[in-house]
Amino acid sequence: MESSLSRDPNAAFSRRRWIDVLLGTSLVAWVGAVVYPVLRYLTPRKDAGGANKITLTDAQKGELGSNGFLIARIGSDRVLLLKDKDQKLRAMSAKCTHEGCTVQFVPADGIVWCACHNGKFALDGRVISGPPPRPLAAFTVEGDLKGAVTVSRGGAA
Repeated sequence: MESSLSRDPNAAFSRRRWIDVLLGTSLVAWVGAVVYPVLRYLTPRKDAGGANKITLTDAQKGELGSNGFLIARIGSDRVLLLKDKDQKLRAMSAKCTHEGCTVQFVPADGIVWCACHNGKFALDGRVISGPPPRPLAAFTVEGDLKGAVTVSRGGAA
């Protein structure tokens, strides 16, 4: 006579196999959820490419004229365009060289400021104070607000 605790060996194997599969898949999912983001963080982003220059629209020129600055995109780059005290247009990277935050123009102080860690840059992109290790990259600006304004990658003209 069999005891009431005995089970069919095939049924026990299938339950055990089912639990093994569940535990195995959960382990694989957990490793994927932890390892994948770490690898994405450590792997540098590929350049999104895109355009090497942009021509400002009338709306962008209006915003630049009224605010004194504008943040635009050239491909994957953020570019800060501003009018200096001589009304000359300048363009530089809007990505802080410290940790990549977006910088902004402060017309009252005549500086470019990164709010993340209080980094300050001169209007030509030089570091004035704060933690940024390098100046902001310069972009070339052609034209003026009365005509077409084109901004392109490369050194300042």
